[in-house]
Amino acid sequence: MSWDPDYRPRLRSVEPFAVPTGESSPDSRGLQVGLRDPSGLSNVVLTVSRPALGLLALMDGRRCCAEIRDEFLQTYGQPVSTDTVAGMIDHLRDALFLEDETFERFYETRLQEYREHGIREMPHAEALGLGSDAVHFLDGILLRSAPVSTTGEVVGVVAPHLDYPRGEPCYAAAYGALRGRQAPDRVVILGTNHFGRSTSVVATANDFNTPLGATSTDVGFLERVEARCGNLRTFELDHVREHSVELQVAFLQQLFGAASFKMVPILCPDPCGEAWAKEDGNGGVPLGDFVNALRDAVEQDPCDTLIVAGADLSHVGESFGDERTLDDGFLEQVRRRDAHALDCLINQGSEAFVDAVSHENNPTRVCSTGCISVLAAVLSEAKPHLLRYHQTVDHESQTCVTCAALAYTR
Repeated sequence: MSWDPDYRPRLRSVEPFAVPTGESSPDSRGLQVGLRDPSGLSNVVLTVSRPALGLLALMDGRRCCAEIRDEFLQTYGQPVSTDTVAGMIDHLRDALFLEDETFERFYETRLQEYREHGIREMPHAEALGLGSDAVHFLDGILLRSAPVSTTGEVVGVVAPHLDYPRGEPCYAAAYGALRGRQAPDRVVILGTNHFGRSTSVVATANDFNTPLGATSTDVGFLERVEARCGNLRTFELDHVREHSVELQVAFLQQLFGAASFKMVPILCPDPCGEAWAKEDGNGGVPLGDFVNALRDAVEQDPCDTLIVAGADLSHVGESFGDERTLDDGFLEQVRRRDAHALDCLINQGSEAFVDAVSHENNPTRVCSTGCISVLAAVLSEAKPHLLRYHQTVDHESQTCVTCAALAYTR
């Protein structure tokens, strides 16, 4: 690009990762860092030097190119030429890493293609542990589940969105609670938006296709919800890579049959900040407005509606940034914190759960406060039952993810 001192580049949310150089020098300036798009919209991987990360950090849409150049010199004591800044911006634009007209044109094209296709595929079934014989695999999990006894009809379920092998104890408990239940007319599936652009609620009208078959989306019901709260599909592409909904779809298909129910796929943001009551920066629907709209639509519809939240809890260990190793004492602290949040959910409801997770700035990184909170708020008149709590621990990678299974009955 030609040098434009007034241009204010804004970097999209990209993920850095270490790239080994094979050099023996301890000088960190010689190490390379890879950059990739966690949303999967761009498949480009860029490699930059560590000092260049400082330059990228200044590309937040608030500084023009000249200010980036001058502030980099002031902060790091290293001059950077206008050609270097301009060249970096060119590479970022080509990689679709900037929030600019080039990316927006690309996004609109992909969005139109996605909507015209009408099907949301399950691209990573094998990686998530589904295996080549999905029916046998999922049936085995259900058969290994202990019988679940609850009073009343199950109208809501909280299940993990971990891969099936690691989340099996809670998958078995959650979906074991649905064994023997009549197939619902509709399942509202609330997931977690891990990688998408939006910081608000995101729905999709596309049908979902898994190795067990295709399940249609209840577009009419979705439109009735949107008529109450506003458009939920501006960032529909957030569903393309997100796995938290599709993992529930496969289990529901196994239980009821892929064509026996319709679904409403929804991704929820984290309400631990201000998202519960306010619009996000992209003009999305406030989470509280969505809760009210969904509750009204469910209550005013005579069809049998089941609500499922695909939710994990804490994420701890060195790989998530903790300085402590995963010893018994640390894991017990995590268990107690999770137990307190779940106790607040069961005995006090949605807002108390959000407050418990938010306390001390969510130090164990609970990732699914949004979808659990929405389910609990919409089903506030139902009775929650904690069926199972599980910690999946990998000491080699120093990773622990926790989850729970709950059933809501009426």
